[in-house]
Amino acid sequence: MSGEHFALSLLALLAIASLVLGWFALRLWSKVWQQRKQQEQQQLELAQTRASNEQKRLDHIHESINVIASAVLDDQCPLTEGCIRLAVLLDNLPLNCSNKHEYSVLFEVYQATRHIPTHDQWKALTRKQRKQFEREMTELETQHEQRIKTVMAAIKTEPFPRAQSH
Repeated sequence: MSGEHFALSLLALLAIASLVLGWFALRLWSKVWQQRKQQEQQQLELAQTRASNEQKRLDHIHESINVIASAVLDDQCPLTEGCIRLAVLLDNLPLNCSNKHEYSVLFEVYQATRHIPTHDQWKALTRKQRKQFEREMTELETQHEQRIKTVMAAIKTEPFPRAQSH
């Protein structure tokens, strides 16, 4: 009987070991599942944060475009400066070909004035150099004034949208 007793004891030990190993496996699987759920939640939150930040960025650009267009129309901002500022802002938006065509005059003026120094470099110019650049800008403004004002009026009439909620 001792052989039979040994076999039963061995089976009982194996059953207990199987239960303990099963319990450990279940706990490990549960931890892995929880970690995956946590990672999915973190990725979702990160995606939502990125989307919110992107929407805020777009809202800021849209608001700036609307303000600049109004400032140009109200003669608070020179045409050339308005075109430059709007071209840079529009370049940061996902525009389709139709939109780019609609705003093409802004990009044309921007490209035509890229060589003109700004800020400290402008201040460092001689009076004669500044006058030359100012003549260039005046010629551009005269040449494109109607098209520029038409674009600015279109923006003012139909402003770039802002998100309703953040």
